[in-house]
Amino acid sequence: METEKKEIDFLKMGVRIKAFRADKGFSQEDLASAVDVDIHHIASIENGRRNPSLKLLIKIANALRVSADDILSDSLDYSKSTAGTEVHSILMDCNQDEMKMLIKTLHFMKALFSEFGV
Repeated sequence: METEKKEIDFLKMGVRIKAFRADKGFSQEDLASAVDVDIHHIASIENGRRNPSLKLLIKIANALRVSADDILSDSLDYSKSTAGTEVHSILMDCNQDEMKMLIKTLHFMKALFSEFGV
C-alpha cells in the first residue's frame, strides 16, 4: 500500500513558529538571537518566504521549548506529540486571547471532571 507524500506547508509552519514565539513572550529579535540568525531570517520563515534548514528548525524548536512535531504537525502522518489532535488544531487557529480563554476553560473543565470523579 503506497502512502501519499505530504508536502511541507512552510506558510503554516511559519504561523505555528510565530504563535509559539508569541506564546513564550519572545520577540522576533529574541528568537533570532537565541538561534544565531538575523531577525529578517526569522521574519521570512514566519511569513513562509524562507524555509529553515533542518538544523535551524531544531534550534528554533529547542529555543521555543516545543517539539519539532509541534512545528511540523500538519506534515506528519505519525507523531507522538499532541500537535495532531483536534484540540491542538483549534488552538493553533486562535489568536492569543482566544487561546488563553480556551486553555483556562479546559483547565476548569478538567478540574470539574476530577471533582465529580469523571
